[in-house]
Amino acid sequence: MPMAKRKIDLMHQMFGKTEQVCKNCDHFLRERYRDKAYRKCEVYGVTSSEASDWNASYQACGLFNKPYPYKGNPIIRYVTPDRKIEADNEPLEGQLDLLGGDAE
Repeated sequence: MPMAKRKIDLMHQMFGKTEQVCKNCDHFLRERYRDKAYRKCEVYGVTSSEASDWNASYQACGLFNKPYPYKGNPIIRYVTPDRKIEADNEPLEGQLDLLGGDAE
């Protein structure tokens, strides 16, 4: 499946479209934190990042008010790059060796 440019496009690719809007869906969440309103789709994923912010006026996907069978596995988990950075096995000059001594 080709990568969608917008998160709602990905939801439409995966689940289809409805004639509804997201703000009326059971999966649409409105949260307040420090006097700011945040809107999220629990199916797409809820994070503290703007990457999961949701527009209330999006055309709803095919999961509109339907149960999401994979609760706990948000869609954002599958579309964001793995942020792990592989450690370089070569020690830096002057770096201490955890097993004792300086690295050469």
